[in-house]
Amino acid sequence: METLSTGQSGKIAEYFVTCAILSLSGGRLSPFLPASDDHGVDLIVMDTATSACLGVQVKSWRANLGADRRTVQFDVRRKTFKSTPKIVLAALVLDPSQMDMELGWIIPMDKVPTVSTVSDSRYALSPSRSLNSADRYSDFRYSTASELVSALAVHLKE
Repeated sequence: METLSTGQSGKIAEYFVTCAILSLSGGRLSPFLPASDDHGVDLIVMDTATSACLGVQVKSWRANLGADRRTVQFDVRRKTFKSTPKIVLAALVLDPSQMDMELGWIIPMDKVPTVSTVSDSRYALSPSRSLNSADRYSDFRYSTASELVSALAVHLKE
């Protein structure tokens, strides 16, 4: 069996989030894909009732890679980083073979520097995969796609 490339896994995650937003919001939230993703935004979500918009950067980890790992790592490039609450990081542990989300986090970009390890080129976030973890990412953690989409809706109202 072939192994998904990093680019393929990233696209699956972006489309997973896109489909979840559209479906689980009953169509109220409308996701758009930018023509280019070199600005740290993979999706733009618009609340069709209020016209409020939110940028979303999507990062993913495949659940089948290191299934026994207690933590996962998501990197945000400093080159494209913008410290604003109007862009959020949607970080997901996905099982592409089942098209299922194990866990997800919605973190406003202005909070990323405070919960990550900072290097010259990136912000590294290493949340626990345990639902019971009280790590610095626990306030941003969601166990279902429905919870994740609800969290995005809350950020759209802010």
